[in-house]
Amino acid sequence: MSGLAPLANTVVLRSWIFLVASSGFQVGWLLSLKESHGFTRLLPMVGYVLFGLGSAMCLSRSLEGLSLSTAYAAWTGISVAGSVLADSSVLNRQGAPRLLCILVILAGATGLKLTEAAPR
Repeated sequence: MSGLAPLANTVVLRSWIFLVASSGFQVGWLLSLKESHGFTRLLPMVGYVLFGLGSAMCLSRSLEGLSLSTAYAAWTGISVAGSVLADSSVLNRQGAPRLLCILVILAGATGLKLTEAAPR
């Protein structure tokens, strides 16, 4: 049984990497949606499709080693944090108070992971 532990850790680590990548694609998807101006601009629409597919594919792969509830909570929190950062850096909007709220969401997602029951 101990020979399976490193393999299980590799799957979980890979799942977290896919989850973070999916969140990054999600932020790109949101920025593309905003820049499409109601789907009237071609290049942002192409980005919208590609980022959306990338996000869905990576999120799907992350579910191989993470529970659905943990993956969704973390994915949502990381994606929202990324969108707040994009708002404040790319779109020049104030985001510091909102970023503090996002940290609370990420703390909750971490709590879900820490209290998750081991698979049987």
